[in-house]
Amino acid sequence: MRRSFWLPLFIVFASFAAPAGAQTNTANAPGPAAREGHRAMDDYDRDISRMKNDALAARERRRSLFPQINEDFQRVQVIHNELVRMLQSNKGFDYGRLAELTGDMKKRGTRLRENLALPQSDETQTKPKRPDVLDDQQVRKDIVALHDVVVSFVASPLFKNLSVVDAKVVDKTRDNLDNLIDLSDEIKKAAKLLDKKGAGH
Repeated sequence: MRRSFWLPLFIVFASFAAPAGAQTNTANAPGPAAREGHRAMDDYDRDISRMKNDALAARERRRSLFPQINEDFQRVQVIHNELVRMLQSNKGFDYGRLAELTGDMKKRGTRLRENLALPQSDETQTKPKRPDVLDDQQVRKDIVALHDVVVSFVASPLFKNLSVVDAKVVDKTRDNLDNLIDLSDEIKKAAKLLDKKGAGH
């Protein structure tokens, strides 16, 4: 009698307990918001991993291209020194030579930007409007501005250690290099124009 009594009771209890467990599992299942959060975290992890891989690839590229990077880096400083001597001279500018120097600096800067594999800026920079009148005074202002950019650029910790991946250092180096290229190009154009007019001679 005891067996026939307890057996049906156990079956009845189990029949109620099973759905209760199923409801608990359903309640613990992640909702749409939780699933979206997991996807966002996965995307974030993938982005971080990609940025690290890109930084490592850039670092290896710099190492392999070190001889050319060093050549261009040194040449930029040599050109800069000659430009400073032009500023300090009491004579008028030799615009032909100035165009040659700044054209070379632009070329070196462009190759440095490529070989250093610096990331592009996320912000679109608006170039300042150029003055309508190009003369000796304006060229001097541009060379002084280029001087400041070059001094900041060559002082970058990146050139003491090509393995640097600090975002702030890389961004500042890239911005200086972009300005170096742009200013060199502007001075070269102005020098060519003024050289044709016979200014400075």
